[in-house]
Amino acid sequence: MTMSEEKVEAEVVETTEVNQIDYYYDMKERDHEEIVQWIASAEEELADLRLRKALLEADFSELLKEYRRLITTNAPISTIAKTNLLDYFSYELLKPLKEVGLEQAEVYNTWESRHFLIAYQLDENRDLELNFKMDVVDVRFDASFMPLILVKPVEMTVEVDEKQVLELIHLWHTEKIFSRTQLSLINYDLNQLLSWFKELGFSVAPSLLDNTQALTVDLESELPLETKILDNIFITTMESEEYDFEKLGTDHYQVKLNQEQNVYIRSENGRTHLFVDSNNRRRSILDFFTHYPFLVPLIVRN
Repeated sequence: MTMSEEKVEAEVVETTEVNQIDYYYDMKERDHEEIVQWIASAEEELADLRLRKALLEADFSELLKEYRRLITTNAPISTIAKTNLLDYFSYELLKPLKEVGLEQAEVYNTWESRHFLIAYQLDENRDLELNFKMDVVDVRFDASFMPLILVKPVEMTVEVDEKQVLELIHLWHTEKIFSRTQLSLINYDLNQLLSWFKELGFSVAPSLLDNTQALTVDLESELPLETKILDNIFITTMESEEYDFEKLGTDHYQVKLNQEQNVYIRSENGRTHLFVDSNNRRRSILDFFTHYPFLVPLIVRN
């Protein structure tokens, strides 16, 4: 073998050894990256399990803190953790309904009690919307979920959608899918929730649903003040010794009820305006109109 051949052979051996060494380190690098990924995945899973464990052990104040930290900020947590947090948080809000059989429904994000279903969902501001679907008198009818209550955990406020409260009156009196007894039970349960929200530290805005306040409220209906409706109210009041009806002026009337309660009626720009005064008697608008159904057509009708 010539010196030139020996030199070429040595270079080939050296190149082969270098390639073997490079392959070895490449393999180690790939294994290292894979293990790092496994560790990161395991750490994420462990962190998720720790979070879910903490949520299981949390009381309301801790759940509220986690809602603000994770839900309000849309933090990157697992679907299971988010689902659990909203489930536990909503249960704490609805806890008074345990007395009327509160339990999870078969449908996701829904609770059921004796008188209605409650579905919770996040609105565009990531506040918690409570939607209620009331039981009906006749199974041939069906009620829709009503976005009745909005819980704002950051602001610690609760708001009631008063249009939905009036819709309840409409469904009872006009559509007749609820009975008067059902509406009274619904009214009671909803007020239990409002009282509980206050105990939890929320500021509950005054509303037509609240039965802890006297009614001194202005109501406006898009419906015109029809003579036929006024005639029916007049006839009803004249048939009762507890009621009276007076005309105060042009398109302006007063209905005197028992316990010195009054309803003032006037027509303005084709709309009906009411002022309800319960004489310091604490009652919700649901309670009021179920006791005086002859006044309901002033605000809702077919």
